Amino acid sequence: MTEPGPAIERGARPPGPGLPDERSTIGVSLAVAVGGFWGLVGYTILWEGEPFAVTRRFVDSVAGLLVLLPVRVVIWGIRVAEELAGRPFDLSRSHLWIAPAASVVGAGIGLGLFVSARGAARWAARRVGRGPGR
Repeated sequence: MTEPGPAIERGARPPGPGLPDERSTIGVSLAVAVGGFWGLVGYTILWEGEPFAVTRRFVDSVAGLLVLLPVRVVIWGIRVAEELAGRPFDLSRSHLWIAPAASVVGAGIGLGLFVSARGAARWAARRVGRGPGR
């Protein structure tokens, strides 16, 4: 019977299939943080007019779509909820909850993009025969 190696004695998990490595944990954390910040920036731009005022031209542009995407998803959700309720909601005095909601949506989009890109990179690496899974 062999004795466990020093890595196991220190409590570290040996790398194996399905176990996250340090790079993927950092990547997921970074994707979620950047996505959450993206949602907050979109809310700040749309509702507070900072760091610049929003015009209809900007909102309809590709740049506006990308910058405001998490907020637009939240607004779309509000619209669907209004349709289901059969009446419009008065958000003139209670719209601050949209900021954390946009942050969560942005974090979800960031996570989805990271997982998709990582999966595509792993698939491409296997296709050329030099990555995991071969």
